[in-house]
Parts: sequence; structure tokens; C-alpha cells
Amino acid sequence: MKLKIKHISAIFLATVLASCSLDREPLTGPSTSSFPASAEEAESGLLAAYKALPNNIMQYEPGPNRWLDQLTDIGATRTALSNWPDFTLSTIVSSYGHVENFYARIYKGLGRIHLVYDNLDKIRSKASDEQYYQLKAECLCLRAYFYDWACKMYGDVPKIDHCLNLNDYAYPRVPKEEIISWVLSDMNDELLDKLPVVWNKTEWGVARIGRIAAYALKSRICLEWGYYADAAKYSEKALTLAEGIHDLTPLDVTYYPSHVEGEPDCTPLFGFAAEQGSKEWIWSMEYNRLAAANTHTGIYTFASRVHNGAAGAGPSLALMQTFQCTDGKAITESPLYNWEDPWRNRDPRLDLYCARSGSRVMGVQFSIDPADKTVMDYNTGSAVNNGDVTGNKSEYGPNGTKGPGSFLWRKYTDPAYYGTITGTSYEDELDVPLIRLAEVLLINAEANIEMDGGNLSKARADINRVRARVKMPEVTTTDRDELRSALRYERKVELCCEGFRWFDIRRWKEDDGVTPVAYKAINGPQYAIAFNKTITNAKPIIDKNWTVIHDGVSTFDGKDFDARKHTTRKFVIGKDELWPFPYSEMVTNPLIGLSNNNPGY
Repeated sequence: MKLKIKHISAIFLATVLASCSLDREPLTGPSTSSFPASAEEAESGLLAAYKALPNNIMQYEPGPNRWLDQLTDIGATRTALSNWPDFTLSTIVSSYGHVENFYARIYKGLGRIHLVYDNLDKIRSKASDEQYYQLKAECLCLRAYFYDWACKMYGDVPKIDHCLNLNDYAYPRVPKEEIISWVLSDMNDELLDKLPVVWNKTEWGVARIGRIAAYALKSRICLEWGYYADAAKYSEKALTLAEGIHDLTPLDVTYYPSHVEGEPDCTPLFGFAAEQGSKEWIWSMEYNRLAAANTHTGIYTFASRVHNGAAGAGPSLALMQTFQCTDGKAITESPLYNWEDPWRNRDPRLDLYCARSGSRVMGVQFSIDPADKTVMDYNTGSAVNNGDVTGNKSEYGPNGTKGPGSFLWRKYTDPAYYGTITGTSYEDELDVPLIRLAEVLLINAEANIEMDGGNLSKARADINRVRARVKMPEVTTTDRDELRSALRYERKVELCCEGFRWFDIRRWKEDDGVTPVAYKAINGPQYAIAFNKTITNAKPIIDKNWTVIHDGVSTFDGKDFDARKHTTRKFVIGKDELWPFPYSEMVTNPLIGLSNNNPGY
């Protein structure tokens, strides 16, 4: 939906938004002492705070929602791309631009929120009870969203609860547990219940936080920080409120063996059709090319070089080998799996969410076979140069010597973008879901699995509802450990490329209850298809957490291991659970200082 939030840049940003948090007071426009002067001004300021969400770009992508997954076991990036490979090698430092920019954007977003929230009580007599409490609830939900990301990425952070000025800027780092407890307590039930269940979709789409979104967001934060009983409580509230309003979006799971037969279509869930008609989206970030600075370039980043894209990142071989066979078993166990025809009889989400050689993407044959110098463009009915394997900068192609390692993402590559990516135009206005119903179901499932006395039958039902959408067989177990395994599979494949994996594998623990799953998942070689092939005989090792690794020897046919080492990744326990603390904040904030970095940095 391209709705009211798109107008904020013209109406409001130029006068007010440079005024707050780590920003400084403006020379023109309202000051923090006089704004907002009315409920209407407060709403404009709130919408500008929402605008901070799509402004948070990471490597051209709406970030961190899509880009962070490329730094985990399920994603792969080009081998030389703006220092991003360092983020998987335990070699990043505090002065890296990505480290500092994300932190700054978080606090700028908080500044926009506090610009409204600080003076809400001053308009109390000018606003109806409904207006006042709705504005307050939305401010506090947005504040919780930003602080959740701050604590996940940086650990202990300054607790800023108001607008700052030149004389008010020095704050110490506060334990992340205290920050999370604070923002959750602010999101109290009495306040959240003042929100409309959903905002009028004709006017707002799903860009504003309604009651369902608020409880879903609260359940997500509770789950992430181990408050399982509360996560179950609030996800159940969200699901109950969602009945009759939200539902899982139907998807066509027709299998197309090759580009000749057709193209998988996930646009009802992740394309322009989803913006208009998906009942699954609960909360999203809005983009619109008609508004200043309200686009991203995600389509350029993820798209094939045949489409003039950058092929900057894609699914890893480990993710592609994670997808179960249609009998619900791993490819190492299922009799349905044939490594020489590896895409047949697989979880339909493999083709719906990822692009593999031999398929069709945005109407064009996708091939990493060096022999395919041309590919079929079904939009025109003629052959075109295969820029993924030959021609200018083809080394950056999906399986090129400097590419991401064989595969591309299908999520977000709407065929509507065919022919629109040029050397001068990379604009992408596709909205990005922040919360969708499938995630809330999986939150509820995980919370019931992990909490004492959780409803395991409910957890199984939630998992099976997500699986049923793509016609995968039901999980039948009632064993807690087996349900945990099933849940971790579902989060890995259903939520891939949506920004959850980075933190999931840090918070999930191995059987010892201490070692993060990340230690195994992103610690060692990352493999890809050989340069001269389109499939591999490499046999993975898949554990009960659905972590996929390769030993460099094991194969399906007993012959030499033919996958190639794409890169090597490293995870240091006690360090890489977090990013380093930003250098600029340590040197300018006297209550932090350079000696107060995160462990290991």
C-alpha cells in the first residue's frame, strides 16, 4: 500500500526531524519544547517516526530485515562486498561504517519517537482519550522495536527516554536486560488495548501498529529474550484477535522441473500483490518512489545479472540442502531424494523462496551453467545473453568467481520489475513485511515448547498450520525435543531472508544449554556448487537443529567431493554474539569510553 506515510517527507521532515536524540536542535522549525502543539501535529510526528523504519537501509536493502541473514549459515554474499565478508570472520571493528551507521539510525529513530512522546501530555486537553492513548501506545511500541534491535546487535546500550540537546548527551551503557524489561513494561496490556485492532486498511494499509501488531511485537521480544510464558500469552492474544482478519496467504506449490514448464510464484506473499491483498501481513514498512528518499534498491541487490542486477547475495548451499523432501524427511534420510535430480520431491518453499539453476526468474531462464551463453527470455520469446556466466562482470554472477555461491533469492523479486533495473535506475518501492501471521504462529509454538507446562499439542498445531500451507506433511510427534527440532526447521525455512536467523542461532543453544547453535552453523567452510556444474554430489551432515555442514569428503555417490569452498566463516563464543560497540559513540560519550567495548573487541 502506498498511503499516507508517503507524504511525511514533504509535510514534516524538512522542518522537525533533525532535532532530536543524537541529532541536534534545528535552527528553524518547532523545537522540542513546543512540539507537538496539537493532536494533528503529534500524529504527523508519529508518522515521521514510522518513516525511520524504511530509512534504515543496510547494503541497499531494507535493513536489517533482509540483509542480516546473508551473514548467517542460510545466506551467502559476493566474496568482496563492502567489508561484509569480515562480518562472518570475527574480524570486524568498532569503526566499520555498517556498525556505526546502524547504531546511529536506531537512535535517530528513537529521537523521532521522543520528539512526539516527550510532550504528549501537553496536548492531553486538546486530544480525545482515543487519540491520546493511541499515539502513546504507538510511540512506545516503536520505541520497543528499536531498542530490541539495539540490544540484539550491541548488547548494553544507553537508555535514552527523551530528546537530547547539546548539553544533554552523556549516558552510560545500561544492561540489555534492564532495557528490554523497561520497554516491555511500557507496552502494558491496558495501554495496548487502547489501540484499534487494526487500522483502516484503505487508509493505512498495515503500516501502523494496531492491537494485533502490538501484541505480536511484544510476543516476539519476549521470545527473543527468553520470557517464554509471556511470549505464549501475547502471541495467543495476537492470534485470537487475528481470527477473521488475518490468515496465511495461499501459495501455488506447483513444481516446475525446469524453466520451460513455468515459474514459481511467491508474489502473493512477498510481491506487489501482497501489498494489496495479503491477509498475512500484520505490520510492514512502506516505500513509494513518489516520496523523497522513500525507496530502496533491494531488487538490484538480489536480482540476476541477466536482469542488470548485482547478484549481491543469495541462499547458501547449506540452506538449499536444508529443505526437507515432501515426506518430511531430510535429504540424507529420505528415499525420495535423488542427488542427480535434487530439486524434485522437495519442500515447495525451496522453489518459492529461492532460485536455483534451471528455473525461471522474472520471466527469464536462470542458469549458472557456463555452457549456457544465452538464456530464454519468456517475456519476449527470444534468447538473450546470459550475463550470469558471460560478459561484463560475469565473475560477480551467482556462481562466478566473486559471486555469492550458486543461488539467488526469489523472495521480493517480483516479475513486475522485469526490464526496470538499468545502469541509472535501481529504485525499489516494494514494501517489506515486518510481522506476518506465520511468524506469530511459530512464536506461539516455540514459546509453548520452551516454557514449563507449555501446551505441546498447541505447538504442534501451530507448526502444522504453517506446513499445511505448502502441503508439507504434518508433524506427528508429541515429544518436546522432537517438536523443538521441528520448530527450528520451520523458522529456518519459512522465515529465511527476513532477518530472524542472525539472532535465532545466537539465542538457541545446543544440548549443553550453553553453546549457541551459531558456533556450529557459522564456524568453518561454506561450500557452493563447483564452477563448471549446476548440482553437487556433496552429502551434508544435518543435525536435529537442522544445522547443515559439510566435511569436505562425504558424497551421495561415493565419488570425490565436488563442491567448492566458497568462503570460510568463524564464530568466537563470548564475542560474536554481538557486534562491537560503535567507535564514534565510545569516543564522544564520556560515560562510555574506549575501554567499554563489547567482549573480544
